[in-house]
Amino acid sequence: MATVVIAWELGGDYGHLARLLPLAQALRSQGHRPVFVVRDLLGAEALLQPHGFTALQAPLWLGRLTQLPSPISYAELLMPAGFLKPQALTGICRAWRQLWQLLKPDLLVLDHAPTALLASRGLGLPRLHFGDGFCIPPARHPLPQFAWWQPALGARLADSEAHVLGHANRVLAALGEPPLKTLAHLFDVEAQALCSFEALDPYPPALRAAETARLGPVFLLNQGRSPAWPKVPGPRIFAYLKPGYAPLETVLQALHRMPASCLVHVPGVARKTLDQHSHGTVHISAEPLAMAEVSAQCDLALCHGGAGTTALMLLAGKPLALLPMQTEQWMSAHRLQTQGLAAGLLIDEVGRLPQLLQHVLTEPRYRLAAQAFAEAHRSYRQEDTVATVLAQCQALLAAQATRPSCGEGLP
Repeated sequence: MATVVIAWELGGDYGHLARLLPLAQALRSQGHRPVFVVRDLLGAEALLQPHGFTALQAPLWLGRLTQLPSPISYAELLMPAGFLKPQALTGICRAWRQLWQLLKPDLLVLDHAPTALLASRGLGLPRLHFGDGFCIPPARHPLPQFAWWQPALGARLADSEAHVLGHANRVLAALGEPPLKTLAHLFDVEAQALCSFEALDPYPPALRAAETARLGPVFLLNQGRSPAWPKVPGPRIFAYLKPGYAPLETVLQALHRMPASCLVHVPGVARKTLDQHSHGTVHISAEPLAMAEVSAQCDLALCHGGAGTTALMLLAGKPLALLPMQTEQWMSAHRLQTQGLAAGLLIDEVGRLPQLLQHVLTEPRYRLAAQAFAEAHRSYRQEDTVATVLAQCQALLAAQATRPSCGEGLP
């Protein structure tokens, strides 16, 4: 039996755990011991605990940096995660290493876990980099600009990357490891699983190497309650919204004005919000829903643009209305809108949400584009993707079995 540590550091809500859980189940079915080390133990309690998986808190940077601008690249995304504080980052990396010394893993699976990637360099532990197109950026120097369709900010890109790279190399020196030549080398691992269709990748194909291998997305289908739609006439609108979304109240009010049956999932929604808005044509659930049923039953999905939800709905042939909250979602919204698969609003445009929803519901091109996407990917089975990643893990474990254990004496 091999111990596989599954690590997740950055991002929020269910998306990362939802795609890691099927892999963990597959690993356990082969007699292995998956151990999660994750950012969010609340999400772990909801999704992992029912299946009996061990979940530990990931070492994280808890400090706050003020006056940082919105990130324009992956390098700048790392800045508030500790990559501007080399002494703190060294401590976090040592904590990862000490955790691995206790767990004695045979394999690391890393999903949006850049500090764990840094900490694991030089240890001889096999690593699988697992994630969507945002979590696995194109291997370029410097790493690409997030808003790749806008005028290039070359000087700032280069300066930010040099700054972060210098701090990362100070940490590696403290750990006794060789330096990174470029920040893209942080992602040099034994195996990679890029779980995204080309059409759903936040980066266009031109920014990735021609030989980039892609697997399809992974998401949970039946983890949650069966949907209970308000019993009213009209189309069915499903909304997946974050409780921290600033205009949440405005969105819920807009849904009440729609001639539709609206089912809304807001993880950890406040009781006050439920009392004010969960009635009549709008039903709000704080608990996860069985998304296979939801995607089959709804006519339109309203969400922030997370990779799992958008993939699931488009595979079901359902059009999307997007309210991006952060950089990854904004990038995805741009890609989807340019392909005619979605329409969206920025945070200061939410007052126009009723018009947007009506437009997407009544304009046939959105429905037809979503149905065409579903038809083009009709043969896709996420079980095949999980099986492929499992085979990658098995190959890494088989190779590792011929080497000395790396669990002892980690710095």
